[in-house]
Amino acid sequence: MHRSPAVRGIAFGVGLFTGLLGTVQSAQAQRYPTKSIEVVVSYAAGGSTDLIARAIAQKLQDRLGQSVVVLNKPGASGTIGAAQVARASPDGHTLYAGFTTEMAVVPQLSRSAKYTLDDFEPIAVTGIVPVVLIASKNVKANSVPELINELAAAPGKYTYGGSIGSPSHIMGAWLNRIRNLNVTHIPYRGGAQAVGDVSGGHIDLFYGGVSVAKGAIDAGLVKAIGLVGDVRSSALPTVPTFKEAGVTDFDLDSWTVLLGPKGMPASIVELLQRETALALADPQVRASLGAQGVEPSQTQDVRAFLKREREKFGRVVRELGIAMD
Repeated sequence: MHRSPAVRGIAFGVGLFTGLLGTVQSAQAQRYPTKSIEVVVSYAAGGSTDLIARAIAQKLQDRLGQSVVVLNKPGASGTIGAAQVARASPDGHTLYAGFTTEMAVVPQLSRSAKYTLDDFEPIAVTGIVPVVLIASKNVKANSVPELINELAAAPGKYTYGGSIGSPSHIMGAWLNRIRNLNVTHIPYRGGAQAVGDVSGGHIDLFYGGVSVAKGAIDAGLVKAIGLVGDVRSSALPTVPTFKEAGVTDFDLDSWTVLLGPKGMPASIVELLQRETALALADPQVRASLGAQGVEPSQTQDVRAFLKREREKFGRVVRELGIAMD
């Protein structure tokens, strides 16, 4: 087909621009990183998200030849750290280790959340974190049926911890609803603090990631009552699931993801996706996370994963009528 000189010029210009863009992105990837990479975690050190972020950060540092620093910025149910990364320069030097709370739940509870999922570039689903319900020694029960009976007999007496909008918060509220219980929610900033307070008897219950609760369980400081989800955890093989105990509608998971600000060059996103996958597949990392109860994700379609989890938690939140504003 004959094209006029003007049309041929436009086509040449578009082709030239596309080629230059590819060259620029390739050069960006080759130069990247040019300085330290910061991985923001919205929770205190020692929790599930922090442990996973630090394991990945160390491997990225080894592979990329620049320091990779984990920054803990707790507060406002994870939204402070998330909003900071959403506004950061999209050059790949600021990343976000996200958790279920601020990625799938809080934006549905609070109109004041300063970001949406569309403000991030997906890099990886970095871990599925099975949740175990732990109890202090003030609680007599040792199993899910015993616990439900004990809680039902004393409405308002018992407490459970969890940051507002977290899986811990939602799971406790959901059990209250489906078993007609009255257990009081106590807000916490992070899982490690809540586990410590269950150990000390300051609160009675906590739905915590296996990774953050396992140390206290192994030391006999708390009792492991039951696991949320379909299967038992390889890190706690003797602890039955809620479903085994007859509580069937209890399939809410917690998880972590690695994200960057929207607008990162595709070449840098692809590099980080590749390097994060290698870090997660490293035998040492896999063994370390596995010992803490962190399971590998069965999918790396991060955007679809987050959409699905948002819809699942959204259904429960709407039924519970929970709001933050």
